[in-house]
Amino acid sequence: MREEVIYTDGHGVKITRDKFYTEKKEYNLDGITHVDLSRVPASKAPGVILFVLGFLAILAGSLEIFDRLTYEAAEAIYVIDTNMVAIGLGVALILGGIIWMIAARDKYAVEIGTAEGEKQPIVSKSREYAALVVASLKKAYYRYTDKGRYSGRERVTSREQVVIS
Repeated sequence: MREEVIYTDGHGVKITRDKFYTEKKEYNLDGITHVDLSRVPASKAPGVILFVLGFLAILAGSLEIFDRLTYEAAEAIYVIDTNMVAIGLGVALILGGIIWMIAARDKYAVEIGTAEGEKQPIVSKSREYAALVVASLKKAYYRYTDKGRYSGRERVTSREQVVIS
């Protein structure tokens, strides 16, 4: 008997009536307690580190911590001012840090709860892709598991409620 496929992306992610398959693992839908979409913030640490290193390089160059290097040749004198090189390198590092912090993008994860704890089986840069997987997983979860089916208890409407005083 073939499994009824609810969702597949053709790259290892598949959702059927009973299971949720990823590239590395498979999960029984009955073993999943909840499904959610979560945002994984991008790390700004590399950009901040570059920025701080750039600031320190500019500070060191401005305070003229480094000695001047002079090379003499027969026809010309080349003076390499290492303090100016440090300032230039500092500016480049600061710009690199700012670009890194601006360009760093958040990722989006399909988050599921199981008896083993919280898991993020799929992490993607595309919010739309992760949301599509979450929607398909919720559809399968609520449609085909016992947790998603109607519990059988009748719902009491407000007109039927009895107040005892």
